[in-house]
Amino acid sequence: MEFHFVTRDNEHLFQLELDAFFRARHAVYAEELGWVQQSPDGLEIDPFDTSAAAYLVVMDGDEFVAGSRLVPTHLPHLLSEVFPNSCSLIPMPRDSSIVEWTRGFVVPERREGGGLVLKAQCCAAVMEYCLAKGYRQVGGIQDVKWLAIWKRMGWNVYIHGDPIDIGGEDWLPAYFDVSEAALAGARRWGKVTGGLLSLSIPLKAA
Repeated sequence: MEFHFVTRDNEHLFQLELDAFFRARHAVYAEELGWVQQSPDGLEIDPFDTSAAAYLVVMDGDEFVAGSRLVPTHLPHLLSEVFPNSCSLIPMPRDSSIVEWTRGFVVPERREGGGLVLKAQCCAAVMEYCLAKGYRQVGGIQDVKWLAIWKRMGWNVYIHGDPIDIGGEDWLPAYFDVSEAALAGARRWGKVTGGLLSLSIPLKAA
């Protein structure tokens, strides 16, 4: 399994992988969940897929497996533009050192047993990337069911607002501290002992 973070600096190396990512995202968010309208080109791309976005792209050989998106919160992002009133408990982060984490998914054929190990590996990859980039928190609209899992990973969870119904499920704005302890916790759950990210990823500080 290969874990890549694709940004504007290295996207020329990952054109096929990015296309697979957006097509798989369409299959999940438009076709399976119906949260967004289906697109004639079979790609799920929204206003927050800008040059500032970074994409986790997980590949097993030539097969796309999982992915998600990060967007710095000082720029327009899903929480600020689509759910602007959601942070009723703690103010919405708008800070270049805090990054929103959304559009996470695993392809259906890799969800056996809930796909918890793979999801934990994705969490570890996100923490690894955020540490390397100098971010201090990561989060956004999160599935309520995952809050207990993150806490068991040892993550510090900050709930910014009350649950929101999205597609019949409860989601809420929550952020997590980026730390070596959080990375270690995700690695334990993901059954990995070292770094996951490809060396082709530019990891200079944000």
